[in-house]
This record gives sequence, C-alpha cells and structure tokens, in this order.
Amino acid sequence: MPNHHLDVTPSREQLLHALCEAAELEHCLMCTYLYASFSLKTGADEGLTPAQLDAVKRWRQTILEIAIEKWDT
Repeated sequence: MPNHHLDVTPSREQLLHALCEAAELEHCLMCTYLYASFSLKTGADEGLTPAQLDAVKRWRQTILEIAIEKWDT
C-alpha cells in the first residue's frame, strides 16, 4: 500500500502550523498533569488513612515528575 501523502514535502507554513498544534497539545497535557496533581487529597482531615496518604504522596510525586519530564523535552 503506497503512502503517496508522504511523497510531498510540506511547506514552511504547514510545518509551522503543525508545530503550533503540537505545542498546544503539550500545553493542554501539562495543565492536565498539574490539575491532577493538585486535585489529590492532601491529608487525614480529608478522610485519608495513613496508608492512603502515603500512596497519594507517591502518586503526586510521579505525576509531577512526568509533568517536569514533559516540560524538559
């Protein structure tokens, strides 16, 4: 199955448009990661057991690490 659409070199304008779309997607993902991280419960006063609080802290750290990794790339 030939890929004829790959035979055409995109114009500078098309490349710029694609880059802008990619940047918008990355920004939306970053906002999602940060929202998820800061939406997690933070303490026993919110009904978390000590074991749950430990798990939530790990989740928050993992989510923030992913967000930072995405920001740096």
